Amino acid sequence: MMLHSYRKRLEADLTTWTAAGLIQPEQALGIRRAVQASAGSSRLPALLGLLGGLLLASSVLAFVAANWDLVPRLGKLSGILILIAAALATAHRFDRAEARQAGDAAATTATLIFGAGVALVGQMYHLPADWPAGSALVGIGALAVATLMRSDGALIIAFACMIAWLFGVHDERVPGANLWYLAFFLPALALALGRGNRAVHHMAVLAALAWLVLIVGDSTFRNAEMGTHIAYLLFVAVCFIGLGLLAVDRRLPALLSACTAWGLLGYVGVIGLQLSRVLEPAGAVAGFAASRVIVSGLLAVGAVGALLAFLPDRRSAVAMAAALVLAMTTSLVFWSGAGQSFGGRVVVSALVLLSSSAMIIAGAVMGQRRVSLAGAGAFGLAVIVLLYRTVGTLLDQSLFFLAGGVLLIAIAAGMRMLVQRLGASQPGGVA
Repeated sequence: MMLHSYRKRLEADLTTWTAAGLIQPEQALGIRRAVQASAGSSRLPALLGLLGGLLLASSVLAFVAANWDLVPRLGKLSGILILIAAALATAHRFDRAEARQAGDAAATTATLIFGAGVALVGQMYHLPADWPAGSALVGIGALAVATLMRSDGALIIAFACMIAWLFGVHDERVPGANLWYLAFFLPALALALGRGNRAVHHMAVLAALAWLVLIVGDSTFRNAEMGTHIAYLLFVAVCFIGLGLLAVDRRLPALLSACTAWGLLGYVGVIGLQLSRVLEPAGAVAGFAASRVIVSGLLAVGAVGALLAFLPDRRSAVAMAAALVLAMTTSLVFWSGAGQSFGGRVVVSALVLLSSSAMIIAGAVMGQRRVSLAGAGAFGLAVIVLLYRTVGTLLDQSLFFLAGGVLLIAIAAGMRMLVQRLGASQPGGVA
């Protein structure tokens, strides 16, 4: 959890607990002081040091570029190597002095200088323009720095380079790209699992998601296979959501908790794309039984089952499972081609709204604001799509919204009555 969000939530809880008499004001003050002390030193000096190092490196590179033709090749190579060595030596010195953030900033600067040096050497020797190969070379160097210098910044650059390489080889259809990417990704992932930097965690998850979508998923998005692609992408999003939520509650590696944010983002985007396509006369073409859809679907079902089995709060587990099952059902209806009929479009539209509503409820019950925001985003996007592309005629659209509004209000009223009844049955509840 980010420190700012944690402290904001803790402050609200302490105020509530103090007002309810659960803790004394002195205890609340002690907790606030303990949290303030554990926050440690500010990261601002290290951040400013990193920015200063980047400006110095840019200044040197700009000076070299301005006098590029006057400098001999040996001088150019020597200058690049000297800059890299100086930055790495500075990083080592800070590391020995236990100034980890300053050392990380220096190591990151060395990695960026190496990347710029690769581009300059390519220009100097008139090498063929092959930016995926250049990204791979810079990524290998960044991974080496991340391993030897324990630099989080270099590890982030390594993940960014492997994603850039993946986009390049995907366009070129390079044979064996799957295995080459894994050979690069798995060592970086092993390093990321031992790091506490959230940016590293998110970049590792993003790199895994890019591999699943671009290589394994083959996201060419041809109209004839849209149902297949949308089903696959939605199942992957469900897997990421389930894995991230389980990582938080089951004390799994912190890196896995970053899967939740990317899974929710994928959920909102894919479910909106799916609804937009199913409302087009020629967009709801059935998919086919691709192996990746079947495998990802089974894994998604397993993720939902794991949430039901292992989440300690049964209400949040049921609400989240309902949201994900409804989402997967919409994709199955689309994948089967049933969305081409008027009834199928109504079913998909209704399921999308129900799924996003269940997601909002799940986030509220779990105390996960980002889950509720994802559900609200999906609901709002669905309403916009439905207003832009009607289910049938405008009258049909009006009746659809009327029925949906009445249903949601009825559910809200029923939940309110249930909560009041449960509260009255508790000791000290109001009859």
